[in-house]
Amino acid sequence: MTLHVDELRQAQVYRPADLMGTEFRSSEVAQGAEDGLVAFFHQSGGDDGSAFAERLRSLTDDTVVWRRELLRDGQGHPVALYAWALDGRTLIVPVLRTAGHPLEETLARQLLFLLKRQGRDCGAETIRISDPHLSAVAKAAAGDDGFFEHDGKFVALLVNVCGTAAEVEAVAGGLARELTVEAASLHAGMPAEVASVVERAWWPAKVIDSELPSFLVPIEPRWSTELFNVPAMLLPRSDVLGISREHVYYRSSGHRGESVPARLLWYVSKGTAGVDGQMVVGSSRLDEVLIDTPDTLFSKFEHLGVYGRGEVKAAADASGRAMALRFSDTEIFPRPVTLRRLTSLTKGLGLPLSLISLSKISNELFQAVYKEGHRTT
Repeated sequence: MTLHVDELRQAQVYRPADLMGTEFRSSEVAQGAEDGLVAFFHQSGGDDGSAFAERLRSLTDDTVVWRRELLRDGQGHPVALYAWALDGRTLIVPVLRTAGHPLEETLARQLLFLLKRQGRDCGAETIRISDPHLSAVAKAAAGDDGFFEHDGKFVALLVNVCGTAAEVEAVAGGLARELTVEAASLHAGMPAEVASVVERAWWPAKVIDSELPSFLVPIEPRWSTELFNVPAMLLPRSDVLGISREHVYYRSSGHRGESVPARLLWYVSKGTAGVDGQMVVGSSRLDEVLIDTPDTLFSKFEHLGVYGRGEVKAAADASGRAMALRFSDTEIFPRPVTLRRLTSLTKGLGLPLSLISLSKISNELFQAVYKEGHRTT
């Protein structure tokens, strides 16, 4: 029965046939294709080609449902390989490899975030990467994402709580005790910088009673399509833009209380209500706010944004300067929050709502919208 339940839970997990709307494609490794993959991925020592292929073939244990995912670029070349299964409340990852590629570091970071999303979506509470030959790139990315070494493996906690410091700590502490490790102690009113580190390490945790501020950002559908693939594009997005966990959005330089770090909610501002616009579609972490001339901003962030140089200049105000918001780890809500529902939530909290430009919102409103975006009933 455990196998049956896990199969049902895994069937609901997002598997990106087209990764983030780019030309990268993901598919399951066909039986008998293992030997052909050896040349593309790093092995060393006792993990030579034949041993590596045999390890891939061995992932047929009937107590869990294995997924062996191969990622190819637009030319069909293998660029990443990973295997995973849900074992109880743990997402186990015995293979995680990236091949030599101009976007290898970006791919490694995206795969780790993808694994976290898959884990959260199928009910996992921890991720355990046991590949004995992780690349230096993957190890560095895992460290940045809150993975820690435990019994020779890289482990991360998935703390699926959007609540107070006490609520987040209670869940994280319970998971840590099961692993016989210590979890950081949290408290209300934590500085924004500390809360942001906690939210990244224990993603998707959100510590609502911290000093980490929240903002609502209106965005037109044409830009949300390019940045988030919402509404979905008909043509593939740029590989560099689509595969990155970091992006940039430009606006006029007038300050509206922006501070870093922070949380963002994205409100698609135009279009048909609830279809391709007038709804909150996701959240991100704000990492940097930079005000400068359009040319300087465009030169620095061209690879992370969708504006051309002329459009960055058009975003500038009378001062001749524009603002760049660099943000990361966007979560697209399974259930977009319509304008009608957003208005209802705001009124219920007795708060004002501005949808004309970026505006600071209360963490209570962020929590209400975030939970609504993830509501299953």
